Amino acid sequence: MKSRKWWLFGSFCILILVVLIIDNLEDSTDVEQKQETQYLPPVSIVTPQSQDNRGTLQVAAEIKPRWAVMLKSQVSGEIEQVFDRALAGQQVKKGALLIRIENSRYQADLHEAEQALAEAELNLLQAQKKSSQDRKNWQRSGISGAPSDLVLNIPQLELAQKTWVAAKSRVDATRKTLAYTQIKAPFSGMITQRNVSVGETILEGDELLRIVQNTQQEIHLSLNSQQWNLLSKEWKNQKASIRNADNVEIAQAEIKRGGDFLDSETRQYRLYLEIEKTASNHTLVGDFVQVNLPSRTIPNSLVIPESALTRSGFVWYLDDENRLRNFIATILVYRNNQIIIETPLSHMLGKHIPSRWRIATTPLASFLAGHPVSPVVVAVEEE
Repeated sequence: MKSRKWWLFGSFCILILVVLIIDNLEDSTDVEQKQETQYLPPVSIVTPQSQDNRGTLQVAAEIKPRWAVMLKSQVSGEIEQVFDRALAGQQVKKGALLIRIENSRYQADLHEAEQALAEAELNLLQAQKKSSQDRKNWQRSGISGAPSDLVLNIPQLELAQKTWVAAKSRVDATRKTLAYTQIKAPFSGMITQRNVSVGETILEGDELLRIVQNTQQEIHLSLNSQQWNLLSKEWKNQKASIRNADNVEIAQAEIKRGGDFLDSETRQYRLYLEIEKTASNHTLVGDFVQVNLPSRTIPNSLVIPESALTRSGFVWYLDDENRLRNFIATILVYRNNQIIIETPLSHMLGKHIPSRWRIATTPLASFLAGHPVSPVVVAVEEE
């Protein structure tokens, strides 16, 4: 009986010990869970200052040649010869012969015109001689008073002079028409299109070749009213950076003309730039490029990394309690790999106005407004 009591007592003590151990483990689990809920995810931030900034306006454009023309036939006839230099892709110099058109009909017209000119010259010489002889006869006659024009053969002389002028003009015109049977390059450039072949019969006005100048290139820009207002007021003769699709500078251009008027079709401002040709630039006619224009000074603006802007146009920042907040950004201009945005006004942020700006550099899709985070300041790298 006594041993049984000791057995029950020992069992009771073991039970109490097990309960204490389990209770201690639960307390440890609660502490670990509590510590996990206090974990604050790190967020990389920059600390821009609201101040006056300058950057560049980015405008997409196409590189155009200064001169480009579709050569059309001024005469009709059979294509007698197409020279190799007239093939698409060939570089040609000004005055180079490209196409020859059969010209026998125009040669005949020229010969007829030259014959008519010779006859007009003969008639003019005869009229001049007769008028001079009539004047001498009148002087020898001793008749007082001035002779009439008919007596001196003046109307016939004037008619002969006009006939000669008309005949000479006819010769000049037929010579020019004959010259049109030889198609020559109006300027140095590249043949980009050929529409005719040897043996083909063409009519006046038919398209033959397209030639573009590749030594002088231009860019024509269209700016809306917002872009125009952000453009530097001293834009004329300033330099603009020309960049390709990889954002690599390939040339410089100078702003030459335009502004202060609206295009009648697009209702936008127009600017005209000339690309500076150097040994290092790699611009081609027809390239679509990005033109970086100098901006005016932007007051009360923030310079932030491009990565800080979400696809939806939000910028995330931290309030004074290290909680995530956001606002819709108004993008103004660019500067290297950064963007300059308008500092948001107080009414846009409500009660979450920070005492200093701390912008998240790489916002995540998991960001939620009001969540606490651990800020990590990073250095801003500029190109």
